[in-house]
Amino acid sequence: MTLDEKLDQFYHAAIDSATNQNVQIVEEYKKSLKEIYDEYKKEAERKAEALYQGESEKLLQEKNRTLSAEAIKLKRKISDKSAELSEKLFAEATEKLKGFINSPDYFNLLCKQISEAMNYANGEDMTIYINPSDEGLKTSLEDKTKASLTISNRDFIGGIRAVIHERNILIDNSFLTKLEELKNSYVIQ
Repeated sequence: MTLDEKLDQFYHAAIDSATNQNVQIVEEYKKSLKEIYDEYKKEAERKAEALYQGESEKLLQEKNRTLSAEAIKLKRKISDKSAELSEKLFAEATEKLKGFINSPDYFNLLCKQISEAMNYANGEDMTIYINPSDEGLKTSLEDKTKASLTISNRDFIGGIRAVIHERNILIDNSFLTKLEELKNSYVIQ
């Protein structure tokens, strides 16, 4: 083998070795970049997921706050409308009661209430009150029921109130009390 052939062989061996080393260095560099990229990608995905979760929670909380505020507004509107309708209903009921008071059935109702109170008292001392607006019916009621009646100094729309003194019992069949009881128990659904 001649010197040129030896040099040529050495040259090719050196070039092959350098090329192999170069390829190996490039591969290691690519591998290193890939690891850095994967690590960066994982970190970016983790941050993006955390940001997504945080923003999702903020949006959910904002939605819940908005829904809660709207629910409160709706409840307030329903409550106001319910109160308005309730007042209207009881105003109409009061008007109907006033119409009933002018009917002959009202006189019969008063007689019945007076008789029931007298039966309950069973002869004990009692005072039976009628409404001031019923003063014109007092004589007729006393004649029919054989009871002594007293005109109340308080307006209770209609009906009677009676007090059994010995037992401290109040019999309250007044329209005002009945209306108040209904108002207190009345709930619009």
